[in-house]
Amino acid sequence: MSHEKIEALEIGLYEDYLKELEKKYYRGVVAWGPDKGDAYYSKMYCEIEAEAEQKVKEFMDRNS
Repeated sequence: MSHEKIEALEIGLYEDYLKELEKKYYRGVVAWGPDKGDAYYSKMYCEIEAEAEQKVKEFMDRNS
């Protein structure tokens, strides 16, 4: 597979995993304060992104 196709696959997987994890950890909408109206997750967003990156790495390692 060419490098461009592999990179596109990784980006697509990352976006899919990120959406899946956002649904998994979503807890609602902040009702007050400076973040009012923003989504609230049971994990910090940077942790969700790191988990998505780890899932992509595991997928690529399993299928290489």
